[in-house]
Amino acid sequence: MDATTQSATLASFVQSMTERMASLARSLGAWAQAEPRSLQEQEEQVVRQLHDLGTALLAGLLAVAPAPTARTVLCPCGAQASFRRIRPATVTTLLGTLTYSRATYSCASCQQGHAPLDLQLQVAAGSLSLGLQELLALLGATQNSFAEAAAVLDRLCLVQVCPTTVRSASEELGAILVQHMQEAASAAQESGGLDASQPSGPARLYVSMDGVVVHCRGSAWREIKTGCVYTTRACRSRRAPEKHTLRMQQPSYGATLAEAEAFGWQLYVEAWRRGLGLADEVIVIGDGAHWIWNVAQQLFPGATQILDWYHASQYVWNAATAIHGDGTAARLEWAQHQLTALWEGRLADVMLALQVHTQIGGAVDEALSYYTTHRTRMDYPSYRARELQLGSGTIESCCKQLVSARLKQAGMIWSEAGANALVAVRAWLKSGRWQHAMALRPAARRSYRRVRPRSELRKEMAVVEEAIAAPATGLPSEVLASVRAALAQEHATHPWRKAWSRRQQRAQHATERAPR
Repeated sequence: MDATTQSATLASFVQSMTERMASLARSLGAWAQAEPRSLQEQEEQVVRQLHDLGTALLAGLLAVAPAPTARTVLCPCGAQASFRRIRPATVTTLLGTLTYSRATYSCASCQQGHAPLDLQLQVAAGSLSLGLQELLALLGATQNSFAEAAAVLDRLCLVQVCPTTVRSASEELGAILVQHMQEAASAAQESGGLDASQPSGPARLYVSMDGVVVHCRGSAWREIKTGCVYTTRACRSRRAPEKHTLRMQQPSYGATLAEAEAFGWQLYVEAWRRGLGLADEVIVIGDGAHWIWNVAQQLFPGATQILDWYHASQYVWNAATAIHGDGTAARLEWAQHQLTALWEGRLADVMLALQVHTQIGGAVDEALSYYTTHRTRMDYPSYRARELQLGSGTIESCCKQLVSARLKQAGMIWSEAGANALVAVRAWLKSGRWQHAMALRPAARRSYRRVRPRSELRKEMAVVEEAIAAPATGLPSEVLASVRAALAQEHATHPWRKAWSRRQQRAQHATERAPR
C-alpha cells in the first residue's frame, strides 16, 4: 500500500468515526431530552454506546493499519506459500466480537495454510484476544466460581461468555505456569542446585510449608502442598509501644498437587529467586508433618528449623483434657504450667509430667511421641532471643487464601489438572508475578490444513482399486496396500464425516476408544 492510498484510507476512517460520534451525540441528546433520567441510567446508556463505538473504532484501526501482503510468504517447512485469497476472521475481544479481513496463503509442500496478519495480531481466527484471555483467567482465579466470573465480565465489559470459556482460559494459563515451574524444578534437580543471580540477598529468609486437602474426582480428597517464601519487619504495637512484633512482608507462594519431593524442588526454585543463596540466615517453619522436615533437610540444609508454637501447645491442651477432663480448673492449671515450661525451654519437665500419666494413653502418648520427634525444633527461648518468628500463621493464612477460598466452596469437585492449574494462577497472582505469567503465554496459532474434496478422494480410491485389480502396473502389493490404507484413513477422518450431535459424538468417541 503506497503513501497516497494510506492517507486516503486514514482520512476516510477519520471521517467515518467523526460522523458516527456526531450521530451518537445527537441520539444520546434526544434520549436524555425525552424524559427525566437518573445519573445511573445515563451512565449505563453512555457506557453501552461507547462500548459499541469502541468496537467500530477497533475494527477501523485494523483496516487502517498496514497488513502484510505479498504474492508468497515463507512457510515454516522452508518452502514458499502462495497467496490464495482474502478471508474474514472473527475474534472475541474486550470490546465484543470483531471481524476483520486478512490475506491467507497455502503451501503446496506441506499442505498448510497461513495468515501472517493473525501472527502479527497474536490471535487465531475464532479464538479470544490475549486481553480478554487475561481478564478471563484473572476473574476465573479470583471469583468464587466460573459462572460468577462470567457474570462479572458481562457487568464490567458488556461481553458475554459462558462459564466454560472462563474455565478454559483459567486452566490454560495455569497449565502453562505448571509446566514452567516443572521445567525449572527439573533443571534445578538435574544440576543439583542453582547459581545465585542477585547481587545481594535478604538478611533473613523464611520458608514455610503446609498442606490443605481439596475434593477431586475419582481420587476423592487430595492434598495440595503450599509454600510461602517471605521476609519480616519489626513493628511496634499500638497498645504496647515498648514491644515489637514481627510482620510478614513481600510474600511469594507456591502450590501444587505434586508429591513432596517435586513440590520441594519447585519451592526451592522460588526461594532461590528470592535470594536463598545469598541470605544471611534461612528459617523453616512448619507443623509436625514429616514431609515438611524431609524437604527442609534435603533442600534447605543448615536452615534453622522451628516447630510452630501453636501446634506444639495444642498437644499440651489435648493431654490436659485427657488427664483432667474438659472444662475443669485442674485442666487449665496443669496446661498453663506445662506451657510455661515449654515456653521457657524446659521440654524435659513437660515430658516428665506426661510420662506420669502414660497409663491414660491416647493424647498423652501422642504428645510424648510428638515432642520426642521434634525436640530439636523446640528451642523457643533461643528463637526469641534471636527475634525469630515462632508461628506458622503465615502459611496457615496462605492455605486459606490460596486454596480454600477458591477451591473449597460448597459442592466443588475438581479434576486434578484443573485444581493444579487454578492454584498455580492464584499463586503467581498473589506473588506479584502476574506480568511475568502473561509473558509466558505462547502466541495463538491455528492450523489451516487444506482438506481435499470427496471427489478427489473417490478418484484416488478408484485408481488404487484399478491398480490392485491389474497387477501389471508393476507396483509391489505392499505399496498398494499402504496407499489404500492411507486413503481410507483420510476418507474416514474427513471433516464432512464428523458427528455433529452430542449423541453421535459420544458414540464415535466410544468407538474410537474401543480396543481393537
